[in-house]
Amino acid sequence: MEGKIIPLGRALRGVVSLARTGWMLRGVPPGEAETVASHSYAAAVIAFELAVEASKKGFRVDPYKAASLALVHDLAEGVIGDISRRAGIGEAKRRAEEEAFKALGVSEEAKKLFMEFEEGSTLESRVARIAELLATYWMSLIYTCRGYDVAEIGESSWREALELASRDGIVELIYSLRGKLSVECSGGLR
Repeated sequence: MEGKIIPLGRALRGVVSLARTGWMLRGVPPGEAETVASHSYAAAVIAFELAVEASKKGFRVDPYKAASLALVHDLAEGVIGDISRRAGIGEAKRRAEEEAFKALGVSEEAKKLFMEFEEGSTLESRVARIAELLATYWMSLIYTCRGYDVAEIGESSWREALELASRDGIVELIYSLRGKLSVECSGGLR
């Protein structure tokens, strides 16, 4: 991809129409599976809310930056596709996403946000990462209500979010947010 600029519209078209692979591997039909864009949107809203709550507790965190980080974190997947963790090629995927993002016709600011998310070097980037995991956890609740066997994805996302939150001392905040992410099923709340 060196030297070639990938139009932003191509990446946007990709994330808007690309169903997330992990859900489909668990039996969620492509037409019902969450898209990469809807995942990024949910992650951005969750990141904003988590950062607002963290700032109320005295943490120096910018909710707008955390939301922006979550919003762009998967944009490169619109070019390379959504490669599931189950593929076992995490490092190769990371490098491919970095190369695709470098070639995207987006601002330098967007490219910096992507790299900051990948590096996890700021509290905002870690909040965005936690939010991305919580968005996956939330979606797993929805699919579980619909009868899909995705609990393992939700549980592993929740455990990883807890682990990351414990490093920054915001575990209490994600437990509080978890309550706000409950989903109404025909048999009650999850």
